[in-house]
Amino acid sequence: MAGPTTRTTRTTGTTTGTTTGTTTGTTGATATAPGAAAASDRAGSAAWSATGEDRAGETAATAATVADALVTSLRDWGVRYVFGVSGANIEHLHDAIRRLGRGRLASVLARREDGAAFMADGHARVHRTLGVCCSTSGGALVNLAVGLAESYAESVPVLALVGQPPQALAGKGAFQDGSGIGRTVDSALLLSAVTKRTVTLTDPERFWDELAEAARTALSGRPGPVALLVPRDVFERTVPERPADWPSAPEELVERPEVDEDEVRALFDALREAQRPVVLLGHGVRRSADRDAVAEFVREARIPVATTMSARAEFSNSDPLFLGVAGVVGHPSAHAAVRDSDLVVAVGAGLNAMTRGPLGDLSGDRLAVVNIDPGEASRAASPGLVVRADAGAAARRLLELLRKEPFQAEELAGYRRTRFRPRLAPGLDPAPVGGGLLQSEAIAALTAWLPAEGHLVLDAGNCASAAIHLSDVPDGTSSTIALGAGGMGYSLGAAVGAQLGSAAGARTVVILGDGAFLMNGLEVHTAVDLRLPVLYVVFNNAMHGMCVTRQQTYFESRIESVRYAPVDIATVARGLGGPDRLWVASVDSREELDRALAEYAARSAAAPDGTGLPGLLELRLAREEVPPFTPFLPLDEPTYFVDEAVAPVAVTVPAPRSAAADRSVADRSVADRSAADRSVVPGRTGVSA
Repeated sequence: MAGPTTRTTRTTGTTTGTTTGTTTGTTGATATAPGAAAASDRAGSAAWSATGEDRAGETAATAATVADALVTSLRDWGVRYVFGVSGANIEHLHDAIRRLGRGRLASVLARREDGAAFMADGHARVHRTLGVCCSTSGGALVNLAVGLAESYAESVPVLALVGQPPQALAGKGAFQDGSGIGRTVDSALLLSAVTKRTVTLTDPERFWDELAEAARTALSGRPGPVALLVPRDVFERTVPERPADWPSAPEELVERPEVDEDEVRALFDALREAQRPVVLLGHGVRRSADRDAVAEFVREARIPVATTMSARAEFSNSDPLFLGVAGVVGHPSAHAAVRDSDLVVAVGAGLNAMTRGPLGDLSGDRLAVVNIDPGEASRAASPGLVVRADAGAAARRLLELLRKEPFQAEELAGYRRTRFRPRLAPGLDPAPVGGGLLQSEAIAALTAWLPAEGHLVLDAGNCASAAIHLSDVPDGTSSTIALGAGGMGYSLGAAVGAQLGSAAGARTVVILGDGAFLMNGLEVHTAVDLRLPVLYVVFNNAMHGMCVTRQQTYFESRIESVRYAPVDIATVARGLGGPDRLWVASVDSREELDRALAEYAARSAAAPDGTGLPGLLELRLAREEVPPFTPFLPLDEPTYFVDEAVAPVAVTVPAPRSAAADRSVADRSVADRSAADRSVVPGRTGVSA
């Protein structure tokens, strides 16, 4: 098909018009429950066979409008959900979904537009697909931009469909005018800062080209969000017939660069010659073309593997080659192994400061990078070898070379993973309300209950840091955290997007703090509305815990603007649905927690076929523990071996230090900690042929 000849990156395009986009919360959007959607899928498949003749008849009987063409195209591409909040300038899209979704494309009504964008982001990450969200103009667009910023920072392919006021009213006092004329907000300019491409569709003749380019841009190269802004009057205008060569799936539009054989060969030779190689996997592996090839290669070559904090599910945590998580909340033994390595191969990892902090000098010939867009890693660490390619495609080529010229890395004999030993933080006055339950105890209890073949979604803060450090991800389960923009509240919507479209029997567990709940907690009601088997576990300490720890550590315990009056989160949650729609419990001891988890397991197992039982479990924590965040910890912080039982929590705490004594995350303890950590990384022995 004929398409645009120019690829744009972070540009604002025009289609005989300008770029735009805005959002404000109003009402609307049809939400289809998973069970009903499944039944509707079956009925729709029977009634609408999706043959070429049927599709042609749908658009040929009457000329298709922009709204109808958008919906039928997304539906036939296999996009199952459009996450959003309706309003005056996007209601044509929702009406078309109602008429033409045919059980294969459904609206999902979020409670806020940023929640809708987080849902699309979570759905795209977990299901490795194009996420789609929508909003009307004005403040709604601004809300949507918050979520798109996370997708942009973390390279998540999302298509944002944003309604705009009629073209004739641009700059003439239209409600929620986003034209940028006079004192109006320039919606297109605003969105262009958080998307790869933003375009306003003003000429329906270019509809097919623009939709194809939007999907191509979102999914190709380093993925990311794209915004397509559509004025209200344009939604009603007709488009040409669907091109005969229109792709059956958006993935057919993806442009993947060819793997440079010389670059791959150089990397293969470097790995074969290395004495102590380590592969560091980033979340780019998840979105790669052949994620299985990455694990196959390292297993056949017997190369030890560490993961970044956002990629800890990309390699089995029970595999003997798994070193642990690397980064500011990672495992000391894994950090030591990386520092001791003579070749670190970062695959699909950007090597930002959160990852590099405890890893020492990653640069020069010690570092190789495999990334479809190695710019970030190259700026951060100056690698000696770069393979500019999709991680999966490069790994498949490495695997082919390995099978022709086999080698295995030397065994890292006697390696034992370590974690920092949980300990109490300095007390606060007044102390939080709660019982004796500790964060580390709660995570230990939850670890045994995490879903297999399901999803784990983490929010920001101390509880997420501790969960990454103190727990493993079960095989087959995804793990998602927003470390791009890093805002609180991401997990509540993302969990909805992750759960929707999952296999029967899959369930989702969310770990978040009370601060995140206060940001976006009403998205729990979306899970209630859709009857999704999502358990929200809220660590409630009536504060922003990570910020409190920073003030205790760097500002001599001057606590300011990070604590608030206690909130009874369980009571708030009970207002979102009766006990048959939402299970709620509040606990403050390990015994109560164990009983509550058992009760929820029994209740959720008894949910009617085709539905799930959402749950909210509030953990009331009266005592804080120091998070396992390396910038907060002294050089001699006690550790323990993961394969040993954890000793009781210590009650002693170090004296606070001043901000002047602080070292940055990137520099923190790299050299000084090396000697302390190196003792847990025995030498390699036994070279395999």
